[in-house]
Amino acid sequence: MHLEVDAIIRRRNGEWIAVEIKLGGRAAVEAAAASLTKLRDDRIDPAKVGAPRRLVVVTATGFAYERTDGVAVVPITALGP
Repeated sequence: MHLEVDAIIRRRNGEWIAVEIKLGGRAAVEAAAASLTKLRDDRIDPAKVGAPRRLVVVTATGFAYERTDGVAVVPITALGP
Protein backbone atom coordinates (compact mmCIF):
# COMPACT_ATOMS: atom_id res chain seq x y z
CA MET A 1 0.00 0.00 0.00
CA HIS A 2 1.17 3.48 -0.90
CA LEU A 3 1.47 5.87 2.06
CA GLU A 4 0.52 9.46 1.32
CA VAL A 5 -0.07 12.37 3.68
CA ASP A 6 -0.47 15.89 2.34
CA ALA A 7 0.22 17.80 5.55
CA ILE A 8 1.24 17.39 9.14
CA ILE A 9 0.12 20.32 11.27
CA ARG A 10 1.89 20.58 14.62
CA ARG A 11 1.11 22.89 17.51
CA ARG A 12 3.75 24.35 19.78
CA ASN A 13 2.67 22.01 22.57
CA GLY A 14 3.53 19.00 20.37
CA GLU A 15 0.00 17.97 19.43
CA TRP A 16 -0.34 17.19 15.74
CA ILE A 17 -2.80 16.17 13.05
CA ALA A 18 -2.30 14.48 9.69
CA VAL A 19 -4.27 15.73 6.68
CA GLU A 20 -5.03 14.21 3.29
CA ILE A 21 -6.81 16.32 0.66
CA LYS A 22 -9.02 14.41 -1.77
CA LEU A 23 -11.35 16.09 -4.21
CA GLY A 24 -12.67 12.82 -5.64
CA GLY A 25 -15.50 10.61 -4.44
CA ARG A 26 -15.90 7.71 -2.05
CA ALA A 27 -12.98 5.63 -3.40
CA ALA A 28 -10.60 8.57 -2.93
CA VAL A 29 -11.81 9.09 0.65
CA GLU A 30 -11.36 5.37 1.38
CA ALA A 31 -7.80 5.42 0.03
CA ALA A 32 -6.95 8.56 1.99
CA ALA A 33 -8.36 7.12 5.22
CA ALA A 34 -6.40 3.90 4.69
CA SER A 35 -3.20 5.90 4.21
CA LEU A 36 -3.81 7.94 7.35
CA THR A 37 -4.62 4.92 9.51
CA LYS A 38 -1.50 3.15 8.20
CA LEU A 39 0.54 6.17 9.26
CA ARG A 40 -1.06 6.08 12.72
CA ASP A 41 -0.86 2.33 13.21
CA ASP A 42 2.39 1.34 11.48
CA ARG A 43 4.66 4.29 10.79
CA ILE A 44 4.90 6.49 13.86
CA ASP A 45 6.28 5.91 17.33
CA PRO A 46 3.79 7.50 19.76
CA ALA A 47 6.41 7.39 22.51
CA LYS A 48 8.57 9.79 20.48
CA VAL A 49 6.07 12.06 18.72
CA GLY A 50 2.78 11.35 20.49
CA ALA A 51 -0.32 9.95 18.89
CA PRO A 52 -2.01 12.14 16.29
CA ARG A 53 -4.71 14.32 17.79
CA ARG A 54 -6.78 13.80 14.65
CA LEU A 55 -6.58 12.22 11.20
CA VAL A 56 -8.45 14.32 8.62
CA VAL A 57 -9.52 13.84 5.01
CA VAL A 58 -10.51 17.15 3.43
CA THR A 59 -13.02 16.76 0.59
CA ALA A 60 -14.53 19.11 -1.99
CA THR A 61 -18.16 18.67 -0.96
CA GLY A 62 -20.47 16.85 1.41
CA PHE A 63 -20.98 16.80 5.14
CA ALA A 64 -18.44 16.46 7.95
CA TYR A 65 -18.45 13.17 9.83
CA GLU A 66 -16.17 10.86 11.77
CA ARG A 67 -15.63 7.35 10.48
CA THR A 68 -15.55 4.28 12.71
CA ASP A 69 -11.75 4.13 12.29
CA GLY A 70 -11.46 7.61 13.84
CA VAL A 71 -10.72 9.48 10.61
CA ALA A 72 -12.61 12.78 10.28
CA VAL A 73 -13.95 13.57 6.80
CA VAL A 74 -14.46 17.32 6.39
CA PRO A 75 -15.55 19.34 3.34
CA ILE A 76 -13.28 22.26 2.59
CA THR A 77 -16.24 24.64 2.98
CA ALA A 78 -16.34 23.78 6.69
CA LEU A 79 -12.82 25.13 7.18
CA GLY A 80 -13.40 28.72 6.13
CA PRO A 81 -15.53 31.65 7.21
